[in-house]
Amino acid sequence: MIRDRPLEETWLSRTCGSCPTGSSRPDSTLDRRKRVREATRLAGLLVFAFSVHWPTAARAAHPLLTEDTGTQGAGRYQIELTHELSHNHDIKTKERAKSINAVFSIGLTDTIDAILDLPYEQLTERTGSTSTSVSGYADMEIAAKWRFYDEGPLSFALRPGLGLPTGNDDEGLSADTVIPSLFGVMTYTSDPWAFNLHLGYTRILDNEPEERRNIYHVSASVEYSVNESLRLVSDASAESNPEKSGHPNVGSAVIGLVYSLTSDLDFGFGYRKGLTDAAPDHAWLVGMAWRF
Repeated sequence: MIRDRPLEETWLSRTCGSCPTGSSRPDSTLDRRKRVREATRLAGLLVFAFSVHWPTAARAAHPLLTEDTGTQGAGRYQIELTHELSHNHDIKTKERAKSINAVFSIGLTDTIDAILDLPYEQLTERTGSTSTSVSGYADMEIAAKWRFYDEGPLSFALRPGLGLPTGNDDEGLSADTVIPSLFGVMTYTSDPWAFNLHLGYTRILDNEPEERRNIYHVSASVEYSVNESLRLVSDASAESNPEKSGHPNVGSAVIGLVYSLTSDLDFGFGYRKGLTDAAPDHAWLVGMAWRF
């Protein structure tokens, strides 16, 4: 890579080592598209890594990356739609990633949820007057959340998941392998405050030589309820960078708010700032969660 830049936004730079030094011959469109498809396997891994951690709690806390221990309740459902637009700027390159996630949750019991996550990605890199883009569905995930301890203000949950290689492989938006993960969640509430801690591990079963096999995650969030309808939220997170040659961690911080139009309909808005070179410079986040 030219420098440590976000994986989902550096598809071409990873393969520039194959270009002759000092070559001035422009790549053909076919060559550029081929390199995009090859390099976006790593993008698919990072896209999946972010998507599997997205909150799917009873009171969804989008735009936070850290989820809480809440579940839907037996026979209850939730549909969550989120949109993220991130940017990264280099001296010569401007990069943009657009992510749309649809997450469906169902309460199997009062303490166990089943979760289905389907992400859609659009990745664009612009150098001068040349622009290269890929778009399509990324790998889906099936998961469960089990709140196994709930006493007073403190609760704990486990969230096992399995990523499936259903993404658009022609565009490089699939990790091309099954990816298991396990996350632990802790929530402590003391009105009007709520504190959440999220620890996780993801295993890349069929990793390439330039990829890490073990992906670790840690994040923490704070929520403050202004009133019954409005919550102010903040979040800090760190994740192993799937690419060995980049910065070892993808770190970011989020500030935002959640507005509850009703007890079953939430809207979330936020801004995320990258804290390491492996994270996008900045991202704008919006989301909606409907429970029924």
